[in-house]
Amino acid sequence: MTINTAPTAAVLDQPPTITVDDVMGQLVTELGASLGVLLTDLGLRSGIWEAMADAGPLSVKEIADASGVPAAIIREWVRSQSAAGYLRYDPDTDRYELPEAVAIALLAAPGGATVGACVEMLQSMMSNYDDLALALATDGRFGWHQRNLHYWHGADRLTQAQLPAEVIRSAVDAMDSIAATLTAGGAVLDVGSGYGFPTLCIADRYPASTILGVDYYAVSVAEARERAMRAGLADRVTFETASATDLPGSGYTLVTFFDSLHDFGEPVEALRARVLAPGGAVLVCDNDAGDRVADNLNPIGRMYYAVSTLVCTPNALAQHGPHSPEPLGTYAGAGRISTIAKEAGFSQVHRLEVPGAMNLFLDLRP
Repeated sequence: MTINTAPTAAVLDQPPTITVDDVMGQLVTELGASLGVLLTDLGLRSGIWEAMADAGPLSVKEIADASGVPAAIIREWVRSQSAAGYLRYDPDTDRYELPEAVAIALLAAPGGATVGACVEMLQSMMSNYDDLALALATDGRFGWHQRNLHYWHGADRLTQAQLPAEVIRSAVDAMDSIAATLTAGGAVLDVGSGYGFPTLCIADRYPASTILGVDYYAVSVAEARERAMRAGLADRVTFETASATDLPGSGYTLVTFFDSLHDFGEPVEALRARVLAPGGAVLVCDNDAGDRVADNLNPIGRMYYAVSTLVCTPNALAQHGPHSPEPLGTYAGAGRISTIAKEAGFSQVHRLEVPGAMNLFLDLRP
């Protein structure tokens, strides 16, 4: 999947003249987009998108009848979605049509699942937004444990949308010697395991191996244990509460960081290879940013820098000690992660090519 990452005017050598009216227009556009993502999610929850898929041009009444949503609500909803470009409107017939590409993005590709996950996370952020705003204006510290169930559940949904099981398995499979050892029977440590989705995917792929997931937050650990039980994997998958800088055990064939390294207050310490077995490796999965800020001044970069400001960097600051380095940030890129990997003692950093992946995967060897 290719997402438009063209730089915005902010990085051109000769930026265009901008007026106050231009700025006001952009602010209104963004308010519309912010509210629009809620309408997109409501369309998913209520079945409007599904009712319109492959149905051709429809009247408001036909959409209402097919979805069960009141016609007055449908009338306003389709007008907003048409203004956004997600629906085609024919003024001659007063009918609305869902283009095939939009239907696929929302109902088959990760688009709909990503929107739903992020809206649930936004629910959490708004529930204690005053506390978050105060934290960001003072010491910047706001940890994962200060979020609520909506956030934790939404974050897990986002992981599953952006890191499907086949991508996780393909990434580990691409580490040839490691995959062979795990097939025969090895040990895996997943750091920052959250609700345990990647952890359980690896366990399912390598039934001869044992897997330990660790997370600093006990609520996440409890949920992950429940999921291991439900999946019938609790005999060889365990979850423990532990800090990323004080990892339990040693002799691991593979240590993994799935979208977690940038959340830690001490990423270099978390990476250090002291718990690896001889011949072992570390797999880092993170967001695939460009190495220069200018490369990331585009819509997707804007989204990740916002996530970093609101979520990941405050969490890292909440774990900071008096001599901690600057937080890594949600959108650090391969170059920055490779640098801290070398600081942590890894001499080999190899980027893995993983089919269908939206993320960056790095194979680290001592």
